[in-house]
Amino acid sequence: MDETLGEGLSAFEAALGRLRDALVAQPDVAAFLFADTDEWRALLTYKLVPHLAGAGCLVAAVAGGTNTGKSTVFNLLLGETASPVRATAAATCRPVLAASPVRSAQCLEAKLVPEFTPVPLTAPEAILHYDGPENALYIYETSRLSDGLVLLDTPDIDSIMTRHWRVAEHLRAAGDVLIGTLTPEKYKDERVVAFFRAAHAAGRLVVPVMNKANPAEDYAAARAQIDDFRAAVNLGATPCFVIPYDPTLAEDPTRPIQSLNGHGALREYLAGIDVSALKRRVYRDSVTRFAEQAGLFVEKADRLVAELRGLRADLAARARRFAQQYDPAPGPEVGGLFHEFVQSKRGAVGRAIGQASGAVARGAAALGGAVRRAITRRATFERGDEIETESALRQRHRAAIERITRDLATDLIDLARRIDPPSASLLQRDLESMDLASVGARVADEALSADDISEAFRRHARKTLETWWENHPEKRRALLALDMILALTPAAIAVPISLYTGGIGVPEAMIFAGPLMEQFVARVIEYQFGDALFDFLSPWREEQRAALAAALERHLIEPAARGLADALAPLESEACLALGEQLELCRKALPKS
Repeated sequence: MDETLGEGLSAFEAALGRLRDALVAQPDVAAFLFADTDEWRALLTYKLVPHLAGAGCLVAAVAGGTNTGKSTVFNLLLGETASPVRATAAATCRPVLAASPVRSAQCLEAKLVPEFTPVPLTAPEAILHYDGPENALYIYETSRLSDGLVLLDTPDIDSIMTRHWRVAEHLRAAGDVLIGTLTPEKYKDERVVAFFRAAHAAGRLVVPVMNKANPAEDYAAARAQIDDFRAAVNLGATPCFVIPYDPTLAEDPTRPIQSLNGHGALREYLAGIDVSALKRRVYRDSVTRFAEQAGLFVEKADRLVAELRGLRADLAARARRFAQQYDPAPGPEVGGLFHEFVQSKRGAVGRAIGQASGAVARGAAALGGAVRRAITRRATFERGDEIETESALRQRHRAAIERITRDLATDLIDLARRIDPPSASLLQRDLESMDLASVGARVADEALSADDISEAFRRHARKTLETWWENHPEKRRALLALDMILALTPAAIAVPISLYTGGIGVPEAMIFAGPLMEQFVARVIEYQFGDALFDFLSPWREEQRAALAAALERHLIEPAARGLADALAPLESEACLALGEQLELCRKALPKS
């Protein structure tokens, strides 16, 4: 592989580790995201990164049929006896790996050949038995090998025992080079040919070695048999090697294994292989498979991010939607805008009289009640229901807001039951931890504290009233006349009472007459303005609903979505972003077929 691919794989692995660490506090999210990823993550960590990042290491596996002398070939390549040699068939029951101290340490950490369970080889006889883990690989440390070459001795690949076939599949995956050990009696067996044909098709380099060969006529028989083997496996004119028949060969493992077609000794041939080019071919399918699976993982993470973001937005939208159920009724402050506007249209005499009248101050409350009633129905002059007190109004609003909060919380609980994991558990956990009764009280406190008249609404009110005033000259004259009556009425009542009582009872009469006259005038004003009240109050009502939506978001939605936000943080981090970037780098560097 080229350097770019190795760097991309290493960086992807590092970013994946950072993301996993960041999700420690989010076990539900981690379990969801990393489900069914063990295989390709193991491929990345224990195969692709060790082999493709940094200096490459060639893994040469000695493989073949029963009693072909695989252990002899292994020892000759190593230059010392590491694997016991027996005259009996199927003597080697366990695979043995010989490597330098550096590579041995990697192997013992389950790197380089992760298909096996590594076990240190402390007693050579151990490989002649089936004790221990079924997938055991015995590691033999030696100084005779460089860090660039690892040797494997394997059990028979044509054994009738299913245990050997499982091991054979792992060996085929582990080896970059498969040294096909043949004999004049066993060079074209169906199972052996099938094994090496599959390995060759997967990009492995298959190197035939004819053991126990007859040297007569320059190994003529061995050459012909190797040609038959190469044809059956579809190898073409590959290098091939030969070991002459010699009963004493096992006693001297330092003899070289010679080539039949000018490639020198087998050990030197292996040392001269272009490891990068070979691994490009060997790991083509593995890297492609990794890229596909890692791509699905990144897509899954992206979908989860979109889902969590969408859910947070949906919760906020639900708060705004539920806030629209709120039916705010204006208090005296809003009615006072009417009062101020009509006052501003009086003449100089009317303004002077009105300013001296106590009814002016009370007129705002009366008009506020009139405006409030007009929101829900068109008022008529004949209606005589009492104006709602400010205290009763606030209690009604508080009850309505707390009910809306409870309804929204119930809606969120139902939503958490219907959505998919891990969003469901994140939302449920936060909702279960909340005291919904106190939430409703806090929402009401905040929403009801926001009923001041904004400058934007003041400007809107003035503009709306001015437009109405200009378009309804008859009604505006009636309103001015009624307003003058409201301003003069207290004086008109007080003068005759004073003449007859010497001033006794005047305050009581004012208290009694003032509200009656204010209510009468408020009704008339409400009737005169009619539908204009709806246009007048629409922005104010939306401001109150927006304030309620903000309170719902702050006290209910944000606490309910805290788990969603916490889960999003690592998914939106640099580590997760780096996954996509490094995966794209790997894809661009993928070897071509």
